[in-house]
Amino acid sequence: MTFENMVKCCDRLTPTEYQLAQFIIKNKRLIQKLSIQELANQTFISKSGIHRFCKKLGFDGYNGLKLKLIQDLSLGTKDKSIDANFPFLETDNHAMVAKRLLDLYEATVRDTFHSIDVDMLERCVNLLHVADVIDIYTYAHNLNIAENFQDKMRTIGRVVNCPKSFYEQRYTAAASNSKHVAMLLSYSGRAVFLPDIIEMLSRNKVEMILVGRIGNTTSNGAIKNRLYLSDREDFKNRISHFSSHIAMQYMLDVLFSSIFKKDYRKNINYIDEILSIVDDRHLEEE
Repeated sequence: MTFENMVKCCDRLTPTEYQLAQFIIKNKRLIQKLSIQELANQTFISKSGIHRFCKKLGFDGYNGLKLKLIQDLSLGTKDKSIDANFPFLETDNHAMVAKRLLDLYEATVRDTFHSIDVDMLERCVNLLHVADVIDIYTYAHNLNIAENFQDKMRTIGRVVNCPKSFYEQRYTAAASNSKHVAMLLSYSGRAVFLPDIIEMLSRNKVEMILVGRIGNTTSNGAIKNRLYLSDREDFKNRISHFSSHIAMQYMLDVLFSSIFKKDYRKNINYIDEILSIVDDRHLEEE
């Protein structure tokens, strides 16, 4: 996860710490040359205040922060020429539309990859791996992605529920327990179904994993596990949900693949055993 994304994900920064973060983001190369005392002098923040800021973001100290900035600079910056909301122009030919979407998809997956907190990803994978049942709560176009994940998990013998209507979601949440893990898919974090579902899941002591964009507005303290997506796309002013769809699909594919890997040989054998049962196509090899 980049430094900028770490700041977006931290909801415990004071106004002064947020200003410090913005100064650092705007002066990444300069920070590499500054001692902590020099940074304190330039920002009018005490050395102890800078240390507290570093700790909140998960760094051991100021040197850890500087190392992170060096890593970020080596990755380069977002390609500002790619517009996630209007990725192609009226005057583009078909080949140019295809190329522009290719560029957008590559940038979206790259953004999402760099938004991953490795420790959080491992925690989420472990939760899903040991769960008896996985329940996915989402709506609209994310339902297709959720059902794709459900289908993949079924190929390795896992039980995944994907209730579609708000009625089904509420009954599923009400019937869940601590042996379930809930995945909440919401790019914005503002989905209308979230508050009631989160309240019921919390009451039933169900671990929750929220998958949404960097800086999403869901701040409910009951959600301890969050996986973040590229934040290129606007919520309304767009042609379609190109970027958010690809980001969500990529993240769920990462989760499935990571779960599969934990029992790799067992899952390969399971697929081999059930293939003849579930696949009723009669295909002859040429």
